[in-house]
Amino acid sequence: MADVTARATRRSHPAGGVMSAPIADGVTVYEGMLVALEAGYANHWADGANDVFAGVLLGGDDRANDGILLGETADSPVPEARIDISGVTLMHLDILGTPTQAVVGDLVYCGTSNPADMTTNSSGRTHPIGWLSRFRSATDVDVTLFTPSEMLAQATA
Repeated sequence: MADVTARATRRSHPAGGVMSAPIADGVTVYEGMLVALEAGYANHWADGANDVFAGVLLGGDDRANDGILLGETADSPVPEARIDISGVTLMHLDILGTPTQAVVGDLVYCGTSNPADMTTNSSGRTHPIGWLSRFRSATDVDVTLFTPSEMLAQATA
């Protein structure tokens, strides 16, 4: 390789915001769910060994115009999911574990794609997906989700 010797304009986008990814074959995804990237495809977050936490599903391609977002890799183009990867804060949640003012800043985990299953308890979980950012009461907290880059940095720390 050699140094650049002429102007080169590249297309780019910010690290945060929205990304699109093909939906895994035969998988139905739902707006508001937690999304993983598994082998390059959008799927339900399950805290699997090879899952990369992506963010929250905003919508996607409704291939049959029936309100169902279903992955079908034989389609051309493959239906895609649109995912908020900005590290959004989900507000006024009732999460599992023992949320208190003293644990604001602690990591938050989840074993499913359901934000209601988020917990401050790391037992049996391997990948944090965010942190407890606000405490109002034991049943009213805010969780700031990680961006995919932040999740990967946590996983390798």
